[in-house]
Amino acid sequence: MPTPEEIRNIVHSYVEMMCKSDIDGILALYAEDATAEDPVGGEIQRGAEVLRNFYALTAPALQVELNGPICVAGRECAFLLLAELTMGDNKQYLDATDVFTFDDEGKITSMRAFWNPADLRPTR
Repeated sequence: MPTPEEIRNIVHSYVEMMCKSDIDGILALYAEDATAEDPVGGEIQRGAEVLRNFYALTAPALQVELNGPICVAGRECAFLLLAELTMGDNKQYLDATDVFTFDDEGKITSMRAFWNPADLRPTR
């Protein structure tokens, strides 16, 4: 089981790779059969190829930064993100809480992003 320090390091790597749109790097953090639900209540993405397509569409449109501590409990963590979403000339902010679950090897087995499209707000 990964230690809290290892989990925090994985989250920092994830944030860094999201900002660089490093799809291969992001996918290397995930277990082969992992899931992503972004936003929660939306379609669940499952498996490496589906996740590759998901991140190929989303990562280039997002710049993310941690907006608080990474809270670790056992095999899970939760953390706040501030994301700048760019769609063409339109830029908006969104606040999200991401929850990751990990396997024994420290790979992400599930990612759930809690945010609401109705809460998007203009950048300044």
